[in-house]
Amino acid sequence: MPQYDNGYNASNNTNSGPPPANPILTGYESYCQQTPLVTRYVLNAVVLSFLFSFIFSPAILFANIPIFTIFKLQLYRVLTSPFMCENVLNLLFAFMGFMNHGVKLEQSLGSSYFAVLFFTLTIATNVLFLAIEILLWGLTNNEAHLLSASMGIWVVLLGIIAAECAQAPPDTIKKLFFLEVKAVYYPMVLLGLFSLLGGPRLSYCLGVAVGYGYGYGKLDRFKVRVERVRKWENRDQNGFLSGFVRRPGFITIGSATGPMAWQEGSGGGRGNDASASSAAGAVRAPEDPGAPSFPSSGGRSLGGSRGGLLSRSPKKTPEERAALLERAAERRRNQQEGELSV
Repeated sequence: MPQYDNGYNASNNTNSGPPPANPILTGYESYCQQTPLVTRYVLNAVVLSFLFSFIFSPAILFANIPIFTIFKLQLYRVLTSPFMCENVLNLLFAFMGFMNHGVKLEQSLGSSYFAVLFFTLTIATNVLFLAIEILLWGLTNNEAHLLSASMGIWVVLLGIIAAECAQAPPDTIKKLFFLEVKAVYYPMVLLGLFSLLGGPRLSYCLGVAVGYGYGYGKLDRFKVRVERVRKWENRDQNGFLSGFVRRPGFITIGSATGPMAWQEGSGGGRGNDASASSAAGAVRAPEDPGAPSFPSSGGRSLGGSRGGLLSRSPKKTPEERAALLERAAERRRNQQEGELSV
């Protein structure tokens, strides 16, 4: 009987430990903790669209198709089209591009302003797409223009890349595989690569064009003032975004890290829980009434770059070097005179 009890107790002791962690659940929790709110919502919507594509075609209901958007007044398609994804290759590229770029940009601008940027480029690109397709249909009487679709996350992501590269320093170099390209030409090279792989798409071309326009200040009239975004996030004034402020991963415009988000090893603004313990020197959102500008890194997260935040300072002119040497010699003379007087 004692032997039976010992064996029974040993079995109980073995099974009394915590169960092994579920790797899927652990991976999802890590994804939620490390991915800012808006980036996470966008990627979740893309994944849901891909999963639903096994049952029905979400693009029929949510892609920006002129015959439905205009003639059936389904205007919501202008906003929902970027979230469409119907094949695994697009899903893979969506995660590669948006996880690499969206996280850094949201940490830099804050969740609210990143959402404003995302939907500003979405609306501008889709409105232009509708106008051009309707015009071509009127000129050619070809109904294929009414059935063409603007959809996918890369329509907006190409615009974001173009906007950032347009504001990069002139000497910034970006690397695409083994090619080194000036930042200002990088979006067009990327567009050419996509056209070779999947054929030319009007929506991609318009996304790049709108991004350049945004980066060069042609869409400033559509930018939202920083103070207005602060009011949206203000819980005391019941701002319409105040309900999101406490959600995991939300980065307020006051805790956005600015260009520090592109520095190696920078944690960025990892949501509301990390805002209080963010790095000492974190760059606050600008108080200028205009929209905050892109960091001067020139889109370092989009590929290898030189001339960004981590690059060496530019070479000084001979006059600047001579002035530095003269000041150093003067400090040395003053130091020697002080020693002699002692």
